[in-house]
Amino acid sequence: MGLKLEKTKYTGVFFRENANSERVFYIRYKRFGKSVTEKIGTKAEGVTAAYCSKVRSKQTSIERLKDEAPLNVKVIPTFDEIANEYFELKSDRPDNENNKGRYKNHLKDTLGNLKLNEIDSDIVNSLIKKKKTEISPKTNKTYAPKTINDMINLTGTIFNFGIKQKDLKVINPVSNHKVEKLKVDNDRERYLDINEIKKLIEYLENRDGKEYVNEYIMIFIKISLSTGARLTSVLTITKADVNLNQETITIKNHKSNRTYTGHIHSSLKPLLEKRLRNLSPIDYLISGTPTVLSRNAINKVLQPVFDKLFNQGLASDDRKRRVVIHTLRHTFASLLAIHGTPIYTIKKLMDHSDINQTMRYAKLQPEAGASAVKDLDI
Repeated sequence: MGLKLEKTKYTGVFFRENANSERVFYIRYKRFGKSVTEKIGTKAEGVTAAYCSKVRSKQTSIERLKDEAPLNVKVIPTFDEIANEYFELKSDRPDNENNKGRYKNHLKDTLGNLKLNEIDSDIVNSLIKKKKTEISPKTNKTYAPKTINDMINLTGTIFNFGIKQKDLKVINPVSNHKVEKLKVDNDRERYLDINEIKKLIEYLENRDGKEYVNEYIMIFIKISLSTGARLTSVLTITKADVNLNQETITIKNHKSNRTYTGHIHSSLKPLLEKRLRNLSPIDYLISGTPTVLSRNAINKVLQPVFDKLFNQGLASDDRKRRVVIHTLRHTFASLLAIHGTPIYTIKKLMDHSDINQTMRYAKLQPEAGASAVKDLDI
């Protein structure tokens, strides 16, 4: 409980009587916006209420000077300075190079030289409006909604990093709902059927190229189809994450920063047994070293294969029907649904945060309610 203090005629000066009926003096003032009560001394020690008032005045003056001192004013860094610190800290992440490229190509010219407190939602919205009309040199088309959203997300991420690391009192311009993300059409996700999977595996088994590349590519495909894990999650699986006895894999969900358990399919186990023999516990399963293999290294091998086997005749921007690496994740969930796996089980295996993310696969479940309709007594 707090001390029961009696007021004096001096502002902020109080006293109480101790067991010897002796007055003990206290002062009360604000420090960094919070009330502070400080014991000064007893009457027997020569302390008086008037003396305490002088001490309090001096103390409040010191605290006021601290608040107003130029040395305490934080220097606000530029967006470029924070971005460079962020990329340096995240250098071991597989998506870091992609993010650095995204920053250099889309954000740096407009935001780089501005201090964080100079960037508001109007500036970001103006940048996004401009980017919507620009032509991508890669596709010769305007940037896809997801690409635009990635720019917005990266801007917010760099801001949050700066605010946290530097303890800055600035506002993240994309976190106040004044910068709206574009709607991305996720309907009719492409997945591989059983025959297409066999076709892919057979092609990779007979693929020319370096043996060690063929080995890690096959393991990547099998893990992706066995667990449905995202690209970055597969790349960051280490030897220590694999439990052959339990036939499980601990997978890191980098989007939500948590781990979950994946299961090893029988066709994957022999490949893992062979792969793990020569790895140390800290080695990554795909790269075979303590360094994570880059996303680009996987893409450069697999995308030409997907294009040759499944994307002939499709436009380069046909995101609904083109097969890409992320198609493997949708294949995993789609085949589970087709085999009648309950939606909540699929949610758990995919490590979705929201059941609505999983509901897109409900339409693939057998009969999709046809038997229930047929059983109606009408």
